[in-house]
Amino acid sequence: MRFSGIIGLLSNHDTVITYDLSSDPDIKGICEDSRETKSGDLFVCVKGSRFDSHTVANATSASALLCQHEIQTDKPYAIVKDVRLAISLIAYNFYGPFDNLHFFAVTGTKGKTTAATLFKEIINANGDKCALMTTVMNSTPEFFELSDHTTQSPVYFAKLLKRSANEGAKFASLEASSQGLDMKRLDGLLFERIAFLNLTRDHLDTHMNFKNYFEAKAHLLDLVKPDGIVFVNLDAGKWAKLYAKRTTEKNLKVVTYGTKGDVKLKIIKADESGTEFELKMDGKTFYFSTTVIGDFMVYDLSAPILAANSFGIDMEVIQKAVSRFAGVEGRLERYHSDGYDFYIDYAHTPAALEAVLKFMRKLNQGRVILVFGAGGEADKGKRPLMGAVAQKYSDIMFLTNDNPKSEDPLKIIDEVMNGISDRSKLRVVPDRRLAIEIALKEWKPGDKVVIAGKGHERVQIFNGYEVPFKDKEVAFEILKGMNRV
Repeated sequence: MRFSGIIGLLSNHDTVITYDLSSDPDIKGICEDSRETKSGDLFVCVKGSRFDSHTVANATSASALLCQHEIQTDKPYAIVKDVRLAISLIAYNFYGPFDNLHFFAVTGTKGKTTAATLFKEIINANGDKCALMTTVMNSTPEFFELSDHTTQSPVYFAKLLKRSANEGAKFASLEASSQGLDMKRLDGLLFERIAFLNLTRDHLDTHMNFKNYFEAKAHLLDLVKPDGIVFVNLDAGKWAKLYAKRTTEKNLKVVTYGTKGDVKLKIIKADESGTEFELKMDGKTFYFSTTVIGDFMVYDLSAPILAANSFGIDMEVIQKAVSRFAGVEGRLERYHSDGYDFYIDYAHTPAALEAVLKFMRKLNQGRVILVFGAGGEADKGKRPLMGAVAQKYSDIMFLTNDNPKSEDPLKIIDEVMNGISDRSKLRVVPDRRLAIEIALKEWKPGDKVVIAGKGHERVQIFNGYEVPFKDKEVAFEILKGMNRV
């Protein structure tokens, strides 16, 4: 694609301020990292909170520049109103189009990874291929890699989609985070099916309030095809009702599900061996059984079931796929034997932690022993709320570090403690490994140990340093030392 073609594309979307076409290079790639830029690349200059890549643009091998502000350069360039929107439009056109892919996107504070992953499993069970982009993993039909972000950069995702299409994929399933939507990372794509799972407190350090948080998630509705379908978990409260209303206002089809939705959801059984539930729709009742645990998980499973069925996939195929679905790493995984019974979960918000602990309380004859903390450089207001939830539903709390990042770990712990009035239940152990060890040694038959906050994560982050740390692996190393494995 010639650079003039890129300027034309952006001009059609009224995002170009000015440009220089003293030469018109053939653009062969798009790059956002100055260290990886090659001749023939379009280099995207972004002024971030910590670094302005405009300052290194001239030192790169790039053949053209996409900029946010004026720059002194001999390279052809374009200055745009919104560089994040511009890079999405360019990426999905440059590596696309992806007209032959059917897109399913899921948004919500919690449950996105489970929903997106199950959709892929259903597509595979139907004999088709599916791309996947989640917090845990990104994959094509023939490739996968572990993920570090929920909604990746548009350049990354566009390349993933191109590879998936070349490998025969017909579908793409992805998480749409509020931050990714706010940063326009999916603009330029059109979705046939989306799902709204819930909206609870998180990311208010970024969005400032719930209204802004909701509007970020509602932006996904702007990316739905006119004949698309939006699935909404009506049991998620006022924000779900507002999402359904906003969908209708945009003249899009909405299908609600839940105890009072268009599709009636009924939990038959939810215990430590698995979950059974029913969906009633179009006068028919469909039964589902899965080894995935957690009564709250049925809402995350229902969205991809309904979306897949709306694409014409037979319910029998879906039922079999659900029965084989083992869940997602770090989402209420249970590990148990005669010498232990512990659970790993990613819960890092008050609502997510409450859902997990309430479920544990329903199951349990013994004590609920909790290891938890709060992450740094994130919504500080949720910290005391997490402390209050932990106090309400657990018998013993081991308050420890999560990922402090650049913040003082002890200050984070103090802020969580502001929500804990009953200190008799509390044990403060900043060393996360030691906290897990003491909790596992505290275990007695009948107890449940819940290790919350990090789930699938592979590192702890301290002031820019990453230390290898995975809750599950650490727990088993400790148990091995205790001769319980």
